[in-house]
Amino acid sequence: YYITNNLRENRMSPRPDPSSFSDSSQIRTTTLNIVLTADLKSAVLSGHVDIAFKRVNKECQSLVLDCKDLDISRILDQASGEELEYVVGDKFKEFGSPLTISLQPSTNGVTVHYKTSPTASGVQVLSPDQTFGEHPYLFTQNQAIHARSIVPCQDTPGIKTPYTAELTVDKPLVAVMSAVSVRSEESESTTTYFFNQKIPIPAYLLAIVIGDIVSQDISPRVRVWSERANIDKCYSEFEDTETILKAAEEVAGEYVWGRYDLLVLPPSFPYGGMENPCLTFVTPTLLAGDKSLVNVVAHEIAHSWTGNLVTNANWEHFWLNEGFTVFLERKILAKLAGPEEGEAVREGAHMMGLNSLKYAIEVFGKDNPLTALNVNLDGVDPDDAFSSVPYEKGSTFLFYLETLVGGPAVFDPFLRSYIAEHAYKSITSEVFVSYFKSHFPNVEVDWRGWLTTPGMPLVIPKYDDSRQQKSIEVAKAWSNGDISEKERESLSSKQVFSISDKALNL
Repeated sequence: YYITNNLRENRMSPRPDPSSFSDSSQIRTTTLNIVLTADLKSAVLSGHVDIAFKRVNKECQSLVLDCKDLDISRILDQASGEELEYVVGDKFKEFGSPLTISLQPSTNGVTVHYKTSPTASGVQVLSPDQTFGEHPYLFTQNQAIHARSIVPCQDTPGIKTPYTAELTVDKPLVAVMSAVSVRSEESESTTTYFFNQKIPIPAYLLAIVIGDIVSQDISPRVRVWSERANIDKCYSEFEDTETILKAAEEVAGEYVWGRYDLLVLPPSFPYGGMENPCLTFVTPTLLAGDKSLVNVVAHEIAHSWTGNLVTNANWEHFWLNEGFTVFLERKILAKLAGPEEGEAVREGAHMMGLNSLKYAIEVFGKDNPLTALNVNLDGVDPDDAFSSVPYEKGSTFLFYLETLVGGPAVFDPFLRSYIAEHAYKSITSEVFVSYFKSHFPNVEVDWRGWLTTPGMPLVIPKYDDSRQQKSIEVAKAWSNGDISEKERESLSSKQVFSISDKALNL
């Protein structure tokens, strides 16, 4: 346990998650029931949240939650209805404030009445002219520590809870969440939508979208959502999502979330995708017209196992989410490509990933501690540490481990067992190390070096570069003007990207 112990020795606080004011070693949330009304004109969500919890320390007399710019009006004991005393602490950087609630000995649940700030960091409201339609549009983005701006909670990936929700919106707007939609009730001017997420999730995966959106079914468990003007184009682009999902199940095991819906957001969505359970967010820039950017969908689908099901205990172990997901994504792409081309496709993707890794390390600096796989985030906003390092360095590490143990035939069953063993849990790097050692006791790995050394990976695996060589040949022909217009038009956008990348480095 040298990694976590070393990290904690250098912290200001002994809490399990340096990015959260809450302390899961004292008290743990068990369920959330969120009841909110949305006012898109003022960009405010108002209502209450019912929070049930379990005291790990039986002597614990207070519940500390994360909150950020929330206007709290009162807090009640869920059972007795008695008002409870509370204190909102000083705001600390981007982390918000601790909300400390004094508990009675019999208190096992609280109801917090509040409203969000118009400038809540996890909420973005778009005016009609920023959308494809005639109505405003709201979406949330809570990773890494922005759920606390929407609901008071233990905003740490180390805590997972199921949740139910009621969300009231003005007609004709529609609301969806990172949960299964149960039913809706209409009044003259509003609609209330009811949701249930039965599988425990961390707070950062809580997601809300409100807009003039419609859906189209792709399969019994998959549908695509978008604004009305875009739905046909979105359906055409993502109609193979069920096929990708089935390929992912072959690699990682049963898909346990029930629904897999894709929601295509307006152009201002600042990410390629976000893996919210039951409702993946994707950018409209994926609408290439030729289905060539499905790797983003494969990545978000892969998160259904690594990230959403097996989750990093805090953001210092982020590579457990993203490194595993990139590694799994590329196995899914290999499965889709078929037995003849699959491995070359996978290894080619790893080679391309090295370029973004090299760039990230150049930007941060090769000695910057944030370029290690395990990082010290004491007092550091996790968003400031974000880069391709946990993605690409993490997946490189896993590919290296795969080669050490004997290749995919040996590593793939281990990967499935790792997911099955740690599903529904939040874990640290030590848990993975221990599990690996239990399966491969005779395999020597420099764990400290791989996990704590900044800069490029200790070892770059030798990848199959056959597809890369083809791209280089086409790039040379393109640069020399030796490729016809018909040949250029036949290339997919992904092939053009690969060729352009090679041309820039000739």
